[in-house]
Amino acid sequence: MMAEHQAILVIILFLALVVLRIPIAFALLTAGLAGTVAIIGIGPGFALLSRAPLEFAASWELSAVPMFLLMGNIVARAGLADVLFATIQILTRRVPGGLAVATSFTCAAFGTASGSSLAATVGVGRLAVPQMLARGYDPGLIAGVCGCAGTIAAVIPPSIPFIMFAILTEQSVLVMFAAGVLPGLLTAIAYAAMIILRAHLQPDIAGGRPRRATGPDDQPVTWRLILATWPVLLLAGTIMLGLYGGFATPTEAGGLGALAAVIIAMLRRSLSFANFRAAIAQTAQTTAAILIIAVGASTLTTYLALTGFPDYVAGGLASFADSDLAFIVIVSIVLLALGTVLDPMGVMLLALPIFLPAVQDRGLDMVWFGVIAVKYIEIGLITPPLGLNLFAAHGLMPRDISLGRVIRGSLWFLLAEMVVMVLLIAVPSISLWLPSVLR
Repeated sequence: MMAEHQAILVIILFLALVVLRIPIAFALLTAGLAGTVAIIGIGPGFALLSRAPLEFAASWELSAVPMFLLMGNIVARAGLADVLFATIQILTRRVPGGLAVATSFTCAAFGTASGSSLAATVGVGRLAVPQMLARGYDPGLIAGVCGCAGTIAAVIPPSIPFIMFAILTEQSVLVMFAAGVLPGLLTAIAYAAMIILRAHLQPDIAGGRPRRATGPDDQPVTWRLILATWPVLLLAGTIMLGLYGGFATPTEAGGLGALAAVIIAMLRRSLSFANFRAAIAQTAQTTAAILIIAVGASTLTTYLALTGFPDYVAGGLASFADSDLAFIVIVSIVLLALGTVLDPMGVMLLALPIFLPAVQDRGLDMVWFGVIAVKYIEIGLITPPLGLNLFAAHGLMPRDISLGRVIRGSLWFLLAEMVVMVLLIAVPSISLWLPSVLR
């Protein structure tokens, strides 16, 4: 049997293990180990796999991940989203579906201080859900905006998926961060436009027409109100100044951001010791999960490299996809299909090493491709049946709201994502303009 055909069987073995509900990290490790031993034997196979995963996990750039995770967990538990949501809510109070629009933009702004999709979904959702329910918003719209808008935080820098992509492709983390700014803002605008249009055509889904009654929501927007968002502004400014001012590496900026988040929370007296300890525990748990998935994925991709499977795929795509657009469409379909059944980090670590040789052979811009790939991986977070953000949003809703209703509410946001992806693919300068300015 040819090595490439054996590689296909090993991938099928991996997918079968996932279907059997074996944890993805162990499914990756088992498939990679079995394939490697089958090719080069037990002794050489274990010797090779004892080095390759360690080299990946020991990457210095990867040390930025726990720092940004810690910062995001502290931000979420210290309630720094409260004043940010209140301010944006006032700015959008006159538009149809204003609370849902405010949720979308708050997630985008919150992303600059967390970098975590789930942190944004939970941190902003816990504020937005009770208010939208009280205003009579449709539960599907509520769950949809909370679950889907959270993914914006993973594209807006600092972004953990972009850190992983930079490691895999040897790109600059700073360049990847810059490339995600405009696509993240575009996604927030697309969500807001869709919400406003739906609320205008169907006012009942957003509690009726915008209200004009007096109350807290009708206070004027003042500099004092805007300056009340100083915790998030200071935190985001600290990170960006450190990164793009040349004062700090991504790892140092993550550590600086985590320290700044703790100091800000202490000044506001909004972080108890119990919550601080919980933030550290959650960071350790998530970091361990990412690392063990990375080790498993590295094991499988090392095996695939031994078989020459990535080059085999690149050659097959070159003959089948006669244009760059056709190639991107095929990659998009594969990433979306994998995103419906696999963890986003697993999709990135498994699929990208297979497609990257084809990307290089075609001479496509790696930064632009990284934005496209990360966007599709994040769309996987809101794609049934295993969209993690949908489950997180469902957990914020009253018990009588079914998961099916949450999924139906997310379909409108998936439609908006399709529009965004068409624009990002058709106009690469959306992703590449800001990096070109900063280079």
